[in-house]
Amino acid sequence: MSALRPAERVIIAHVCQDWAATYHSGPLRLTINDTVRYLSDGHLEDLSARHGRKAIWQAVAAHLQDHPATLTAPRTTAQQRDERQAERDARAAAHLDAARHHHRQELPFEALALIDRAEMCSPRFTNFDKYRTTVHRKFPPIVTTHANGTDLRYRHTLPVVSPIPGAPVAYHGTHQRPWVYPGRQVIEGPWPAAIPEQCTADETASRWLAHHTVLVCTGCGLDMT
Repeated sequence: MSALRPAERVIIAHVCQDWAATYHSGPLRLTINDTVRYLSDGHLEDLSARHGRKAIWQAVAAHLQDHPATLTAPRTTAQQRDERQAERDARAAAHLDAARHHHRQELPFEALALIDRAEMCSPRFTNFDKYRTTVHRKFPPIVTTHANGTDLRYRHTLPVVSPIPGAPVAYHGTHQRPWVYPGRQVIEGPWPAAIPEQCTADETASRWLAHHTVLVCTGCGLDMT
């Protein structure tokens, strides 16, 4: 069983937003446990097949615990759910259009970042991996850089999602986007990716510098110590 990807957690959030109140606060008046069962087994079968039924039940229960207002929100009609989904799909489509533009302009990192944003808007809209494959076919994933002699000087970085000078690193990598501990910085160097948010290096791409005192990602220079 693999860990849930961020986009899969968005799917769970959307299902809860659309259906939790209908089951819990509607005519059925289901308990929270039964609501979790209806949401998991009735709307998230694909995730259960991929990760196991128990894992999805736990993820749904955790989301509802963190967002209790979802259970008591006004019930949505079929039309409202359709309109809500259409809005999600429209946002995803807009990001994909922007990604195509950046791909044609030979800006692969920006294209990949926009594909990620599109998937987070509406994960079930389309097969986003086919778009990533198209980008990587033209621009193969970066190889790690030669880090010998890199000065241990820290620099500010600009997250793609929040272009604020001096802002901290928001996440690492364009696809899985794992959380980065607050305060992590980037070491100056000839890294293939300009910022960690655009890094496509393999997760094993790291090297100890300065006599094994600092561990950095050789795809973007993120301090991983």
